[in-house]
Amino acid sequence: MPLGKSLNSILDDYFGEESEVLNKSLEPKTLVKPIKVSQITVSSYQTRKNFDLEKIQKLAENIKEQGLIQPILVLQKKITNSTTPEYILLAGERRLRATKLLKKEYVLAVIKKEESLDEKQQAMLSAMENLQREDLNPVELAQTFKMLMLTQSLDEDGLAGILGTSKQYVKNYLRLLSLSNFVQEALIKKEITEGQARFLVGLEVGLQMDLLQEIIDKDLTVKEIQELVKKAKDPIQKSLEKQKLKKFTHPKASEILSKVEKISSYFPNAKMQCEGDDNEGKIVIRWRDN
Repeated sequence: MPLGKSLNSILDDYFGEESEVLNKSLEPKTLVKPIKVSQITVSSYQTRKNFDLEKIQKLAENIKEQGLIQPILVLQKKITNSTTPEYILLAGERRLRATKLLKKEYVLAVIKKEESLDEKQQAMLSAMENLQREDLNPVELAQTFKMLMLTQSLDEDGLAGILGTSKQYVKNYLRLLSLSNFVQEALIKKEITEGQARFLVGLEVGLQMDLLQEIIDKDLTVKEIQELVKKAKDPIQKSLEKQKLKKFTHPKASEILSKVEKISSYFPNAKMQCEGDDNEGKIVIRWRDN
């Protein structure tokens, strides 16, 4: 997704393509030099977690043949007790990963001093690099939107204005973060599409899991999912389903289900079942590694 034009003006001299940053390398608080890969940590504002290994390997081959054409961008932390400099990666994680793949000890970097960028600007720089890429998955894009809203004190209207898009566009992505971990993981792995996942927003965790499996197994179309969700929400259908399953009527049922779901996410193809009331009950997690 391309950035809105107004986004480039937020950080003034620190925004734009990294080549523009290089053109300002003579500024007092900017250096360009090789630094140790081992001294670099990823920014806490980085919302991108998934990288295409094949593309990283291809990039590593290009770097091996032609060298690193564009340096990475880092922030040098203030040196306290340690005399060894530490750096926070702001832009260029693919290049850093490719460099590590080549087992190189040093990487060329544009270095900004910590006092030259506040946390709000650091967060915006990290978001800028992500939003300029087209291979972000929907969950990462939603997390980037959320991070921007928190760090820049923006509401949905404000973020939409900065990105040059509609409020509904922002809202649609943010809603994906309310999905269960299982559905989000399926979305990240491209087992379901963004359009399919949106129909599961707002459903109970257990129902999301059941419908998710059916969507994957039968490769349902959007229209078929609409009918499936409508049927699942139907009061008569719900009544029939409740006759097959024991009730889970604990006062904190929602909170418990959320915690159980988090635990279940550590197991492959897991399915959970909770039953009981405020006096007694049981929680079962079943999984299958295949």
